[in-house]
Amino acid sequence: MNKNDQDTFLALYEPVHDQFCRFCRAISGNQSDAEDLIQDSILNVIERLNKIQDKAAFKSYLFNVAGNLNKMRLRRSKFRAEFSVAELSRIVDFSQSPEQITDFRIVYEKMLNLPPRIAETLILYHITDLSIEEIHSIQGGSLSGVKMRLKRGREKLLSLLNTKAQKQLAVMLLTL
Repeated sequence: MNKNDQDTFLALYEPVHDQFCRFCRAISGNQSDAEDLIQDSILNVIERLNKIQDKAAFKSYLFNVAGNLNKMRLRRSKFRAEFSVAELSRIVDFSQSPEQITDFRIVYEKMLNLPPRIAETLILYHITDLSIEEIHSIQGGSLSGVKMRLKRGREKLLSLLNTKAQKQLAVMLLTL
């Protein structure tokens, strides 16, 4: 990779770095898998940087690559994400209350147990803070499809929760 390509990549990547890392952490479920996913995604994008014709689509391309690599990892391992309290603090900080941490862990695990596309939509919107249009460009389909996945995902997530505290936490997370 020459200096010009490095500069181009860095100019495109730096504005989306934080969102991208949050997304990778959220969909992978643990820090070590997230780091691997970030590295694999960046390597994949760097190798194909010259093939990206529309540099405005870089963010969508990067998120798509990460999503596809994560789906491949899940298919290969048939393993759903594990959870750690340390990872929780990197996704959302809800203070040091053990009850809230436990409730958030439950909400997060339930979110990861939703159908993959719906879980990804909720993560992209609520944890990664992407707009509906950006999610549409990442996932494809239609804008109304993204909105329906958000609506159905929220409803399904709330229906899976057992306690009032978990539902309140989920509502708070889903309305941030």
